[in-house]
Amino acid sequence: VVLACNGKHIISGSEDKTIKVWNLHKGREEQTLVGHTDAVLALACGGNSIFSGSEDKTVKVWNFDTGRDMCTLRGHSNAVMTVAVTSDVKHIISGSIDRTIKVWSVDTEKLERT
Repeated sequence: VVLACNGKHIISGSEDKTIKVWNLHKGREEQTLVGHTDAVLALACGGNSIFSGSEDKTVKVWNFDTGRDMCTLRGHSNAVMTVAVTSDVKHIISGSIDRTIKVWSVDTEKLERT
């Protein structure tokens, strides 16, 4: 679970492979994001994007407003357990059970270093 950058929404990941966006003030679900093929284990928020890590070994970038899957980052050989985004929203950092930390460029959607 993570608080959205706008402070008005809560974002949750689930074993059912989905991400849900909840309106904090109205107490109801507003969106369900579908795209991962296994449990969603990690979430982060930055700018107008949601970042998710999954047991499916991927990191996804989602548009917060539309719920659209913007890109999928592949490179881990096991479940992604943690995801963070830099304050300037230029890099995503992911950590995996495969014992690696990867740094990805948001702009180019490429792995920059392991």
